[in-house]
Parts: sequence; structure tokens; C-alpha cells
Amino acid sequence: MREVIEGLYRVEAARAGNAYLFEDGDRSVLVDSGLASGAAKVVAELSGARIPRLTDVVLTHYDPDHVGAAAAVQRATGATVWLGAADARILRGEVPPPTRTRRAMMRVGWLGRTDLPRLTELPDDAEAEVVPGAVAVPAPGHTPGHHLVRWRGVAFIGDAARLSHGRLVHFPGFLISDRAQADATLTAIAASRPRLVLPGHGAPGRLG
Repeated sequence: MREVIEGLYRVEAARAGNAYLFEDGDRSVLVDSGLASGAAKVVAELSGARIPRLTDVVLTHYDPDHVGAAAAVQRATGATVWLGAADARILRGEVPPPTRTRRAMMRVGWLGRTDLPRLTELPDDAEAEVVPGAVAVPAPGHTPGHHLVRWRGVAFIGDAARLSHGRLVHFPGFLISDRAQADATLTAIAASRPRLVLPGHGAPGRLG
């Protein structure tokens, strides 16, 4: 793992999407997990790291490049796996994705099939403390149940936005489930003035 700031690490084995781990007291939290095809390497990297036992995994949204390795991590560590309620229903197949493009992507097994972890649902209408000092915040738009995580002034934003030259920008429109919600989420992230932004794809950075 590569240290980003004190107590915060990038999990380098995660495939396709970024995965980050932070330590707070006796809790260690993984934010996103990468594709299922990288699961064995992610588990090995976590096992070899000198960190407290992994207690929690927060999945920012249901896309397979973020949730894919979570089931393997849960089996290896016993960690609680959190996901927004609306996205959990989509991932379990209880409701379809909200757009025609996303429904087609799911039908063809976009980025491979995903082994499902046991999910603990995050509320989609309120913030929730995952561990003391770390809060999951509803950030819909990219997906209905997308969440970001705030910890010590750091914002793990998943795919709520991309970071480009200090600015938050949208993903391509075909990947956005609700543009009005996505606009509101970008505004809210900027207004929160995080000291560091960690997107689901690309390097960490600062706004402005």
C-alpha cells in the first residue's frame, strides 16, 4: 500500500477503480475494492499490511469496478460492508438500474460478474456515521444510492465526479443516472471545502 497522508493509504492491487484504506483508532476502513478479478491480490495486500484488523468496507456505489472484490475481502476479514440502500437493491437484482444504458450494461455483464457480499445498507436520505469520525454522505447522480465518505477533512468521492486541474467535472452523460442530482452533488462537494479529494478514478488532489 502507498501512503497518501498519515493514516491513509491507496490499495495498489485494486483493479480499474481506486481503493483507499484509512485507520482511525482501532478501526480500519476500506473505501471501494476494485474489480473482482483483482480480489485475491487486494486480500493479499491487506493481509500483508501492518494495519489493525479491517473492520469496515464502504462501497461508494454499485458499479463492479468498485464493488467487485468486496465479497472476497469480507470473507477474509469479516468486515462489515456498507452500500447505499438504493444501490444495494440494484446490485441484488431487486430493481433495475434507472437508465436504458445502465440496464444494457448490467445485462451483458459489464466488467464481469460480481460475487455479492453481505450488505449493510446506508440510508439514502441522511448522513450515517460508519465508524467514529467517518461519515457516509448521500451523493446521488452517478447512481441513485451513491455515497461519498468524509474523514478528517478528506472526501472519498467515488464516481460522484472526476477531478480535473483542481475542478470537479462530470463523468460522461451515459454513465449518469440523474443529471440534476449529479449537479447538486458536485455543488455540495465543492461547498464542503475538503482539504483533499480522492476520486474513484485518477489521482488525489485539491480543489481550486
